Amino acid sequence: MNELNSFSWQMSTMHTQRKTGSWENRDHNIVLAAVRLYERVCWQGHLARLTAWLRRRPFQLFDLETVKQQCQISNQHHAGTLSVPVKQIRGSDDRCHDFDYGFHPRQSHSRQKWLSVAMTHLAGDPLPPVDLVQVSGVYFVRDGHHRISVARALGQQEIEAVVTVWQVTGSLPWEPATIENGMGWGASVT
Repeated sequence: MNELNSFSWQMSTMHTQRKTGSWENRDHNIVLAAVRLYERVCWQGHLARLTAWLRRRPFQLFDLETVKQQCQISNQHHAGTLSVPVKQIRGSDDRCHDFDYGFHPRQSHSRQKWLSVAMTHLAGDPLPPVDLVQVSGVYFVRDGHHRISVARALGQQEIEAVVTVWQVTGSLPWEPATIENGMGWGASVT
């Protein structure tokens, strides 16, 4: 009976909040903020890609598949859940065409997912850690591209990530020797 009374009280409180509009206003404000953020990030992405094109600089994410092809993985181990600097996440396992180098969305089909992640973040609800592979000082995304994009858009400096570390032998695609041969991305990793 106590649980039933508690439930009835919660339902009546929710009904009152909905009648006064506090929930609806909050939800509406979160949706508006997410849409504005998405539009701003897309616009910034267009400008960043145009600037990169004019300067003849790359704007693509590094591709983990290229690392697999050019290097030999000598060891890999699970590093656990870490707080990773967002600016060091510079590649992807399989979504290099969906996001640019700054994790600006490049494809309109990801809009709904992006907005959903943004609204969850803006509402203060927790998001799961992203899944990353670390090669040298560069992180590649296996899962969590939208979470990283939203984090960057909101100015977040670090993100929680489950990290797998790969130790590789061979020339990494972003190293200067590879770049001189015309096979790299044209920028060193700093």
